[in-house]
Amino acid sequence: MRDVVRRLLGGCSANPLALAALVGLGCGWGCATYAHAARGPAPDYSQLPIDTMTPRESTRWSCFWGLKSTLWSPLDCIQTDPVTHECKRAIDPCDGNGVGKVEMNLAWYSVPMAVITLGMAIPSNIKFYCSTLRRPNIGP
Repeated sequence: MRDVVRRLLGGCSANPLALAALVGLGCGWGCATYAHAARGPAPDYSQLPIDTMTPRESTRWSCFWGLKSTLWSPLDCIQTDPVTHECKRAIDPCDGNGVGKVEMNLAWYSVPMAVITLGMAIPSNIKFYCSTLRRPNIGP
């Protein structure tokens, strides 16, 4: 096993146990986290209040180096077309208030999955929080 590792490293005298620990440490943390917060109306454009007690999560997959991916939507599909597999009826989990904050991060298993599949399949976690700001009712 050491000979294989030395050949892969180009003759470096690295300790395979240290290398495995370094790879394991790198895979232990999520690689990247991005967040987007919705803003309120002018003039202050403050961040919308959100319900932090009930976040909703989903896992999305990026396939073939990002060439094949689907559009993410916070709506929950309750009826799909049996032929086209497209959503026919959906419900809003935020009860019409909209999404106040979205976080996207790579899961702990994203790096090993990317290495195993040569980057062809990479999972990411999306967590969103519903806004608690009620919109005024406009109309007659």
